[in-house]
Amino acid sequence: MAEVFDICAIRSGVEEDEIIQGMIAAKLKRLEEVIDYCRERGCQATVTYLQNAKGDLFTAISNRRQGKTTSRVERLFRTVNMRVNVGKWSTSGGLNVTKIRLAYYYNGFDA
Repeated sequence: MAEVFDICAIRSGVEEDEIIQGMIAAKLKRLEEVIDYCRERGCQATVTYLQNAKGDLFTAISNRRQGKTTSRVERLFRTVNMRVNVGKWSTSGGLNVTKIRLAYYYNGFDA
């Protein structure tokens, strides 16, 4: 379990594409080793879980390098921030829109 946690942890502050790609490649190699370890010990459910997660494991850092996000909340904040800074929205208006959207995302509340 500690090995999987270490594989998933990405050091922040690294901006160079070559270093990030190297980190991701090394972590994917280690993940394959963990999957093989689990397969050898008959932990098929764990093998299936890790194989299914492997494709999306480093999506956030890959998207961040390209200026994209994976979270609905991040996209919402980016849009609201742009409209407050560039557009004519007030800060309190942006806050109200954010509250309504977050209530919808997390609580199913529909205004």
